[in-house]
Amino acid sequence: MKTNGMIALAIASIFSLTVAAQQQTTPPQCQKPGTKKEFKHEKKEKVTAKKRAGFMAVEMELTDAQRDKLQTLFEKQDKQRDEHMAEIKKLRDQEMAKAEVIRKANDAEMEKILGAEKFQQFKAKEAERREKFNKMKERRFGPKDGMRFKGNHSARPMNDEPAPQPQK
Repeated sequence: MKTNGMIALAIASIFSLTVAAQQQTTPPQCQKPGTKKEFKHEKKEKVTAKKRAGFMAVEMELTDAQRDKLQTLFEKQDKQRDEHMAEIKKLRDQEMAKAEVIRKANDAEMEKILGAEKFQQFKAKEAERREKFNKMKERRFGPKDGMRFKGNHSARPMNDEPAPQPQK
């Protein structure tokens, strides 16, 4: 009788330990996506062309002349990238303004068709739908705090330390 009790106790303890171990390794299902720390990228400073050339010079054992040429190339690339991004931003702003003009024209035409009172009802329902959609989106993806996943994603630390110099 004692052995049956001991066997039952051993099985129960093994079962409870197994369940407890499984619960600790499973991630919480109720956690909102995008709230984990590893998915949050704070804005990091941009690595200068001089630092990038210095890192490459150390990693690849480059000469001073090669490092200087790389630095000028990186500066040229940075300038091109900045110009391209400014052009894209300008185009995006133009498209947004164009879309706003079209939306206002459509609203004016709809107001003529529906009348002022019905148009206000339509706008109120549209705002309600938009609010509901934004709440659902926030619940699903987390609060909107600017652009997510913005910044440099390189594994190299970005701090104020000077670029490494190749050893001679």
